[in-house]
Amino acid sequence: MSKQKNEELQKKYLELQIIVQQINNLQQQFSNIQNQILELNNLKESLNSIKDIKENSDSFVPIGFNIFTKAKLHDTNELLVNVGSNVFVIKTVEETNSLINSQINQIEFIIKEMEDKLHELEKSGELLQSQIMEMSNK
Repeated sequence: MSKQKNEELQKKYLELQIIVQQINNLQQQFSNIQNQILELNNLKESLNSIKDIKENSDSFVPIGFNIFTKAKLHDTNELLVNVGSNVFVIKTVEETNSLINSQINQIEFIIKEMEDKLHELEKSGELLQSQIMEMSNK
C-alpha cells in the first residue's frame, strides 16, 4: 500500500471515529431530552390530580433536597411558577398545563431536528465505512 493511500485511509478512519463520537453524543442528548419529556408529563399528571385535593387539606411540600414539611393547602388552583430568570408569577392549573404543553412541543421539535441530524451522521458513517473497506481491499 502506498504512503499516500495509507494516509488517505487513516484520514477516512479518523473522520469515521469523529462521526461515531458525534452519534454517541447525540444519542446521549436524545436520552436526556426524552427523560425531560417524561418528567413534564409526570408534572402534568400531578397538576391534574391537585385539583381533587380539598381546601384546607394537610399535605407535605418539598423545601429542599428530599426534605418535606407539613402544610395546609388553601387554594390548589393557584400555583407559583418560575417563568425564567428567577421570575415567578401566579398561574392557574390550566395556565400551567398550557405552559407545560408548550415546553413539550418545543422539546419534540428539538427531538425531530436531532433525529434528522442522527440519520445524516449515520449515512455519512456508512459511506465512510464502505470507502474504507474499498480502499483496504485494493
